Amino acid sequence: MKITDLKNLVFASVFFPACATMGTPFVFTGPNTIVIGQTTKSDLLAKFGQPFRVGYENGKDKWTYGYYKYKVFGDSETKDLDVVFNKDGKVSSYTYNSSYKDEVKQQSGG
Repeated sequence: MKITDLKNLVFASVFFPACATMGTPFVFTGPNTIVIGQTTKSDLLAKFGQPFRVGYENGKDKWTYGYYKYKVFGDSETKDLDVVFNKDGKVSSYTYNSSYKDEVKQQSGG
């Protein structure tokens, strides 16, 4: 490696953060946020906006809200909310997962 290449690498690592962010920030306030069999697609659009990803699970519509902060140095933080709808457009199931330290600490009692 040439000295100029090494200087460019050091410059880039100092002035450009070593992280990547994907998705849209959202706030999930706990299990009472979504009611299975009652909460609709319109309700979720009003609360969270457009989903980050859409797809299907076992033939049912599935939406994912996600916010992912990946870091080369330090801990990455991710969270996602997966929602599956019945044929009437109401929530039939959902899962929420987070690696954000404050949420992990709150739920684990630590």
